Amino acid sequence: MQLVSLRVTNYRTLVDLQLGFPSPYSAICGKNDSGKTNVIRILRAIMKEEDPYSFRSEQQEISVKDDFPKWLGGEPTQRSISVIAEMRVNKSDDTAFYEFLVAQLGLKRPKDTFPLVLEITHRPENQEVIIKIEGRVFRDLKAQEVLKRLQSSHCLLFYNSTELGHPGFRHGRIAGFFKEFAGEYSEQVDLITQTVNRKLRKIARQQQQEFAQLLGRLEKKYRVAMSVSSFDLDYLPYNISLSSGKVGVSLSDWGSGTRNRTLILLTLFRARQIKEGDATAAKVTPVIVIEEPESFLHPSAQAEFGRILQDLSQEFGIQVITTTHSPYLLSTGNPTSNILLERKIFHKQPRETIRIETTGENWMQPFGIALGVDSAEFSPWKDLFFNQSKSILLAEGEIDKTYFTMLQDQTHGASCLKLCGDIFAYGGKDVLRNTVLLKFVKERYRNIFITYDLDADPEMEKTLTGLGLKKGKHYMPLGIDAPGKRNIEGLLPESIRSAVYGNNPGLVDQATQGTRDEKESARGLLKKLLLEEFQKKAKPGEEYFGKFYEVTRIINAAFSKESSGKVGEELKPPQSKVITPLAQGSVRRNLVEKPAV
Repeated sequence: MQLVSLRVTNYRTLVDLQLGFPSPYSAICGKNDSGKTNVIRILRAIMKEEDPYSFRSEQQEISVKDDFPKWLGGEPTQRSISVIAEMRVNKSDDTAFYEFLVAQLGLKRPKDTFPLVLEITHRPENQEVIIKIEGRVFRDLKAQEVLKRLQSSHCLLFYNSTELGHPGFRHGRIAGFFKEFAGEYSEQVDLITQTVNRKLRKIARQQQQEFAQLLGRLEKKYRVAMSVSSFDLDYLPYNISLSSGKVGVSLSDWGSGTRNRTLILLTLFRARQIKEGDATAAKVTPVIVIEEPESFLHPSAQAEFGRILQDLSQEFGIQVITTTHSPYLLSTGNPTSNILLERKIFHKQPRETIRIETTGENWMQPFGIALGVDSAEFSPWKDLFFNQSKSILLAEGEIDKTYFTMLQDQTHGASCLKLCGDIFAYGGKDVLRNTVLLKFVKERYRNIFITYDLDADPEMEKTLTGLGLKKGKHYMPLGIDAPGKRNIEGLLPESIRSAVYGNNPGLVDQATQGTRDEKESARGLLKKLLLEEFQKKAKPGEEYFGKFYEVTRIINAAFSKESSGKVGEELKPPQSKVITPLAQGSVRRNLVEKPAV
């Protein structure tokens, strides 16, 4: 079963909300009280969730009296709540419901997969149901029977990560019932159950005889009968233990984050068991709905779990719909599956829920909502959040990134940059001042290395060490400790620098003596000219790349799994002594400071 689209009218904050679910994994994001939970309530009300636990909370129901938006007013007798849901039914995955629809509605030669549109209108006095399949419309009793069968088919599995007392832990160490886990082995389980019941009955008869003999000693005689209730493996409680070493620990004794992840994955496992099991009269592949799967998880664990959920949803062919406040749980493969909800404000009062447009560049906006920062602050980081690499090299700008890309060429031999990941241009040192986002990026990747110009070292070192990063292991400044060379261009051979500065004396003067804006513009142009000159003339080897090779050796060691350097060991960047200029041209070149990026 797959939910394709949903339209809700006049339910709580959902006055007129239409949502699409174009891929197996969808994430609904928004601030607190934006309407996310109301979407989940509607799904639970129309599809009904499987409820193997007698102590679970009551099933969701729709009530016009209680759920109609209070601010809309109108005559109570004229109010109504409507839901239109389009679902996709598959003959193989949803055998039970598929065959029921064919028989109940008299469908002739239906396709193996077809859309079903369910329209439900709740009024104070009644409920109207309409079913639409392949151009045919069904009402009244037939439509009511279809809805009843849908709701009894357990086509929705709901998991609320925010419930500290998850039902699987309400009775000591119980994690669930065996029937949820054993799916495809049902025949073997039935055989074991029959054998156990026969043995239990035999034991009961023996105990009956012995007990009867004891009662026979009484003056007043009694006849005794002893029976044993049928043993049902389906409802045999089981417990899960996890081990990170030699000792297994019951899942109930692990932290909330570990328990939460494990039970969510168990829910996915159950859904896959149903989907891949044999066709039976009860087979319907469920939709999984999860509230805030990031609950109790560290940011790095959120990043890992977000990728796993999306991968498994795609791999298993199981639809997963989540609500979330974490950017890591947003869909990376299909951004159109991310749903951003917000409530309109009228006279300072929140009103109906609306969907915010998130196509194009604006699709990053959920990050701003989830982390409490505006979209402008996220702009330099958006590619980082959605990158699938485990290792990342952060370069200060696009020009710096180009130099590192050149160093990845295999013609450099042992001195080439060996990076099993991506290079990201973060857009200048000011971006690194956002320590909240930088910390998030640090937790997002297994390996991270940051480079910046040497002239920013005092400021950057304080910021980065404050985040627990270590020079030489996680970051390093680039350049030569000499005037005009405290940047990546300081690593260029003198022949390149002399050629560019000698051919552009006007830009050099502007970069040293102009206004602030003039200096920044000139420095930017000089950076581009230096890169172009280097790309034209440079050949692999010490002559052109000697200083760059000193940098790549440090970065390669930091990324290498076999690096034997001590944690926190400080590796210093290449430096040289200050050389006193001998000519006016040299004086002019050395005065050129770090260009703006």
